Amino acid sequence: MCNGTTVQYSCVQEPRFASFNMASYGVLSCLDTFPTHMNPFDVLINKSQFQYAFPEYTDVHSGSVTVLFTVGQLKNRSKSRLLLCAHPTVDDSPGPEDRNKPIILLVSRLFLRHHDLQHKSAGAVRLFPTSFLSKVVIGAKSKHSFKWASSANFSTGLQVLASDGQTLLAREGDKLLLPYHPLFGDNWAQVQQLLLDLVVLSCSPVRQGRITASSCIVVSDLSEPPGCLSPAKPRTKLFVSDFAHFSNSLYRSSSLLANKKALTSGFSGFLQALEGRVDVRVANLLPLLKDTHFRGQDLDSIVLVSKNLLMKLGLFNHEWVVLSELKPQNSIDVSLPRGGRLASLLAMDLTPLSLELHLNDTSGLISTTHWFNLSGGETVPTANRTLRIKRWNDSSVIRGSPSFCLSASPHFASKLHVELVRSPQYDAHHCYDRMLAHHFNTPRLVSAGDVLAISDENYTGEVESISHQRGVVLYFKVTKVFGPGDGEEEQTGLYLADKHHTSLYTGGATGSLVPFCSVGSSLWSSVSPAGLTGSVDTITSIISPHFNNRSGVALGRCNILLQGARGCGKMTSARAACRRLHLQLFEVQCVSVCGDTTAACEVKMKSVFKKAESLQPCALLLRNLQFLGPPRGGGDEDSRVQAALYQLLTSCSTRVVVIATVSRHREVSADVMAAFVHQVSIESPNEEQRGAMLASLTLGLPLGRDVSLEYLAKHTSGLVLGDLSSLLAEAGRAATTRLLHSCAGQWEVDLCSSGVGLELQDVTSALERLQGCRARAVGAPKIPSVRWQEVGGLQDVKQEILNTVQLPLQRPELLSLGLHRVGLLLYGPPGTGKTLLAKAVATECSMTFLSVKGPELINMFVGQSEENIREVFSRARTAAPCVVFFDELDSLAPSRGRSGDSGGVMDRVVSQLLAELDALHSSRGVFVIGATNRPDLLDQALLRPGRFDKLVYVGINSDRESKLQVLKAITAKFHLDPDVSLEVVVDGCPNQLSGADLYALCSEAMTAAVRRKILLITDGLDTEDSPLVLSSEDFTMALKDLQPSVSEQELLKYQNIQQQLTAK
Repeated sequence: MCNGTTVQYSCVQEPRFASFNMASYGVLSCLDTFPTHMNPFDVLINKSQFQYAFPEYTDVHSGSVTVLFTVGQLKNRSKSRLLLCAHPTVDDSPGPEDRNKPIILLVSRLFLRHHDLQHKSAGAVRLFPTSFLSKVVIGAKSKHSFKWASSANFSTGLQVLASDGQTLLAREGDKLLLPYHPLFGDNWAQVQQLLLDLVVLSCSPVRQGRITASSCIVVSDLSEPPGCLSPAKPRTKLFVSDFAHFSNSLYRSSSLLANKKALTSGFSGFLQALEGRVDVRVANLLPLLKDTHFRGQDLDSIVLVSKNLLMKLGLFNHEWVVLSELKPQNSIDVSLPRGGRLASLLAMDLTPLSLELHLNDTSGLISTTHWFNLSGGETVPTANRTLRIKRWNDSSVIRGSPSFCLSASPHFASKLHVELVRSPQYDAHHCYDRMLAHHFNTPRLVSAGDVLAISDENYTGEVESISHQRGVVLYFKVTKVFGPGDGEEEQTGLYLADKHHTSLYTGGATGSLVPFCSVGSSLWSSVSPAGLTGSVDTITSIISPHFNNRSGVALGRCNILLQGARGCGKMTSARAACRRLHLQLFEVQCVSVCGDTTAACEVKMKSVFKKAESLQPCALLLRNLQFLGPPRGGGDEDSRVQAALYQLLTSCSTRVVVIATVSRHREVSADVMAAFVHQVSIESPNEEQRGAMLASLTLGLPLGRDVSLEYLAKHTSGLVLGDLSSLLAEAGRAATTRLLHSCAGQWEVDLCSSGVGLELQDVTSALERLQGCRARAVGAPKIPSVRWQEVGGLQDVKQEILNTVQLPLQRPELLSLGLHRVGLLLYGPPGTGKTLLAKAVATECSMTFLSVKGPELINMFVGQSEENIREVFSRARTAAPCVVFFDELDSLAPSRGRSGDSGGVMDRVVSQLLAELDALHSSRGVFVIGATNRPDLLDQALLRPGRFDKLVYVGINSDRESKLQVLKAITAKFHLDPDVSLEVVVDGCPNQLSGADLYALCSEAMTAAVRRKILLITDGLDTEDSPLVLSSEDFTMALKDLQPSVSEQELLKYQNIQQQLTAK
């Protein structure tokens, strides 16, 4: 056992548990008096019953056994699998009638309270081959417990228990489960209290397993500083005393309910007329139907509130209230009825939903369907919305009781007429009577014009033959509602409807806006996906006037072209915008529309648009439009397809929004582009947006405590949403591979039950692999690994570069003053380290690095060279903060008018480069560094302020100190003989040596050492396993043939150029 050190340990499977995969039914039973000498988090099992349920297990006399208890009703899935230490107890043998009964697990009251379970909670019990833990990090909540856990007695006691074969279990995020040992202390009750203060922060390689004698235990101090009080945990259960008064938010007095005279008089009617305000968040509540707490509830007519908010409003649980929108004073919208809409209040603990939905204790929650029917189809708000709320006053209820508000309930409708809403997700000609009948098992609040959303989750067999998608939601529109009685007059009020009181009639199919509902909940099904909010807002603002036009002005067709890199979130943004606007989305992959002939392609395109017309109002999403309208390379057939596509786009119904996606707008012909009035570009996310995307994508993932999303967001420059999703998937595969290697021999289901977590090493390896693949595939920017320590000498040059590049990043307020430099030119003799300096800048400033060789951008085709330069700067803006390094700049941007090419290619390249440099002033975080050996050949326009406005001369190492620094940097990773003196080597070097010359010196010395080692191995005096050591003789031999690569005449020429450029 060790504190704070790393121990390499491989998990070994317990052989006696190798084949235990069968589970039995178990029930928890609480003991009034749990044995005081046992850990209160352990369980007791009847030995005879246990042997009958698991006859394979023969080591029942060992004292304890590890079992896995899986609880199906826990809301937190990470805690649904509990690894428990069970102690068989001696009892009478069960009779034949008792053997088929569930296994009884005897537990303490503290066990039930800690795991949020109840007496008689049921689940599956099976023997479990525990995974051995290599490292466990424990946090102590108090100074006293930290001192106790850090003591030698605790470490020794833990070592003794593990060596004796005791079952020591640890679960990440839970208390430390340890049996008693005398070294822990004489008072067992005091030891138990100290153990309750110890929390397992992290486990490796799995999230729960067994501590062994080889496990590394790290104790951390989690005690709060003096004076810092932890907030009290709010109560979640409701009590009658909580509703004994009304809040001042609705009424002036806090004890009106106690005044019986006021309640029996007409004053109660005055109370009913008072209004309050409540903030609500609109969210998709369909996943809550899986919770047994919501079975039998109409989620589309309730408002979920916390207990504190219910008390603040002074209302009762399940009480009917009237909700209405709070319109601005200058609003002319009169679409809502004056009376608002009825809703029922339901109090619950909203803490599990607060993180995902950004809820607070003073906000309520309503479904998207509820909002749609309440607002009349208004756009789904992305933030809290303030509504009017007041008690519902039903004149037919006798108010003789103080709780008469609870007895008030809407009347049941006698007849209800509904029509199926056409949708691309299901067949409108199918019969869904069984789903409707099941839906109205629960009383539903309905009104004419409402839309009902019914999930097919309980009827997968009925809808499976119609749609290949999972989680299909069917929509029905209420056309007529008849009140109670035998009257045939159609009513316009709100009524309850169920299959016992209401006759249901279904008509034909219709078209309508529908509220968004989804069985799942994630970034992909959000109305405001993290990191893409700006794009969704833009698309929503373009489409919204076409469906909420109350001005009477005729609007044209709404055709939108989305352009952006693959995986940037075009599809996600379009889907989110349609969800906000209640538009059904009809998605078509343009590859499937392409036919063998032009006529076949036209027929398919017309069929697509015809179906979209039948679904209106809807949005038609054309994915990868470039397959239907390529810009060049085709003949008459391509022109015919483009003409047909243009005709369909311009003649489409105004109730059909056409959204097309392309990677680049240049991939679509100009004729097709003319049909799209709106064009939206989705740029690559910045660091803040990537952090939001990662936080949303990792919601619910078991991340290790060493994984920092801020670190990932900073080191994923240039990655888009699809890349980040692939990164996490690759990290999951890396974690699985690591776990299978470290715990070889165990069943995968057992490892999954133990809990697989993503650690920093998994994410780092996945990021390196992903960046390597992107760099090889598309030449994406990547961060080099060059530190200042690897660049010897050149101290003045380093300081000049840092002042130009690093200062604006560290002090962004300078940019607001207009002080923004974008260009830096390194010039000097060859081999002086100009490229190495640029890489070191990118590494030290945590910037991505894009290296461009000048000749690589020159192309023989007209306009392609300029396109290559635009592409370079486009990738740089995508990967900002980024350093673009142009090597051999003189070959890319020579003086204009002196080129020998007849087409003027180089002049156009220089002009394009100048234009891109000027455009960088509006792009924050992109710096350009150029390197050249011939600055006199560059076009003088590049050297003016605002472009390459900082000229830095990188010369040779002329003095002894700079040579020594370069030599130390080069030999930092060499094995040098103790008798080697780098000062002596520097003294033997000739003058005018560049960094490349010194590197050549060390390379020659290394080659001499390799030859010497080969001779020693041949003579049997050395082995291949021994390290290669460089001696002073190796350097002496290398110095004999060393000659400066830069002559004195060339050096004098560069010095003259430096004087000329400095004098400007």
